[in-house]
Amino acid sequence: MKKLLTVILFACLTMTSNVNAEEAPPPGQIGVSPSMLELSIGTKPVNESLRLFNLKKTSTKVNVEVYNWTLDENNEVKLLPPSEQSLDQWMLINPMSFVLEPGKSQVVRLSIRPPVKPTPGEHRALIYFTEERLDDTAVAGEEAPVEVLFKLGVGVYANADPTTKSASLQSISLDNNGKALKTSIANNGNVHSRLKGTFSIWKKASFPGIKNVDKYMTDEASAAPEGLIASGQLNQTPVLPGSTRTIVTQLPELPAGSFIVAVSGTLDDSKIERTYPVSR
Repeated sequence: MKKLLTVILFACLTMTSNVNAEEAPPPGQIGVSPSMLELSIGTKPVNESLRLFNLKKTSTKVNVEVYNWTLDENNEVKLLPPSEQSLDQWMLINPMSFVLEPGKSQVVRLSIRPPVKPTPGEHRALIYFTEERLDDTAVAGEEAPVEVLFKLGVGVYANADPTTKSASLQSISLDNNGKALKTSIANNGNVHSRLKGTFSIWKKASFPGIKNVDKYMTDEASAAPEGLIASGQLNQTPVLPGSTRTIVTQLPELPAGSFIVAVSGTLDDSKIERTYPVSR
């Protein structure tokens, strides 16, 4: 029997490693752009499209599936059965299956057509693009090698008025001796929220102050300022309506010394700024 190793990339969760509308996928992979969709819906049809890229050297077959979903207590995707108000039941997708040639791309169109009036708030769907090998070269009686398939998940968030954003930061702290940022967020609204922003790690003596961090993080043309050890995007896993979740951002290993870990971001319309000393 053929062994399959399936790699699932849920694009709407791991924001720092996804293909977005301005980026091409990493070489040797199947990529999708944009990495997620956020849109408004009502009683009229809404049309959108996604584009898949094949940067491998071989052709591949792609099948499309759509599901209703939520996140469990561990922030893992949990598929749900469809309902009258679930977005997956309102979506028409074309094509549902296609062959993607090496170096080519394919546009996949979707149309959202609610047959009933959407209830206020967020409606979600997960579009899975599952890659299949085109040919079977296994020899009879021999065990086939492990085949790596990609299953790309694109989250679709469709909001129906009136919407309410009401997320609050419960706590944010350094964990495991400065190896991770743990952020607890409660969401009492009817649409998801994310903590968007950056972390940066500075030599303590060179830290410019939290009010000056943003300009260094957004000025890509300038050389890295003195004393900046590392920086990156905060984990933007969504906190779904009616839930409280802890979101973990892993930090790079630090050498010996004294440092300042700075967090600069926004949660809905609230500015979040924190600094944490770390010594090794």
